Amino acid sequence: MHESFYAFIQELSPEFNIDINRIKSLLKSREVRKGEFLFRKGDICEFVAFTYKGCLRSFVLKDDKEYTLFFHTENQTFGDYESFQKNKPACFSTQAIEDSEVLIFNHQAMLLFEKAPGGQKLLRLVAEDLAFLLRDKLLSLLIDTPQERYLKLIENEPQLLQRIPQYYLASYLGIEPESLSRLKRRVYKNQKS
Repeated sequence: MHESFYAFIQELSPEFNIDINRIKSLLKSREVRKGEFLFRKGDICEFVAFTYKGCLRSFVLKDDKEYTLFFHTENQTFGDYESFQKNKPACFSTQAIEDSEVLIFNHQAMLLFEKAPGGQKLLRLVAEDLAFLLRDKLLSLLIDTPQERYLKLIENEPQLLQRIPQYYLASYLGIEPESLSRLKRRVYKNQKS
């Protein structure tokens, strides 16, 4: 069952070595139904997760409006790491937008990962990957126009366009759903020309 996770680890850090039997009992698979929350802002996020299948989104709520930070599709890690490490309230929520299955890592599992040969390097690489995603998202929101963000989405994650409801996509791009409809028509028209 955990094959895709082990493949993810080996691809990220081939030198990482852990006795699978020691860790297997600490890894919990969890089904998350569409619309269900894994955690909400203000909760203590007691785990880090890996998406086996499905799609989830992390978002913040401000003035009764949702702002989508990230989508978490297959073979991606996620969670509020600061909440997890420091036992602080989470600063965002994570909700399934498709029926999903995730692998949950608790503190005990993370400790075993840290102590395994190459474990600290593996965890650093995962953290770096997440930091780069955050940096790219922030820079795109500050520098790119909505059309440029949409074109990057088409180029880098075209599968999301088929899987994600329009209002979540618009929120992710930092625009209103009506603006996304106009933007899509404009991009389609430009591609036809």
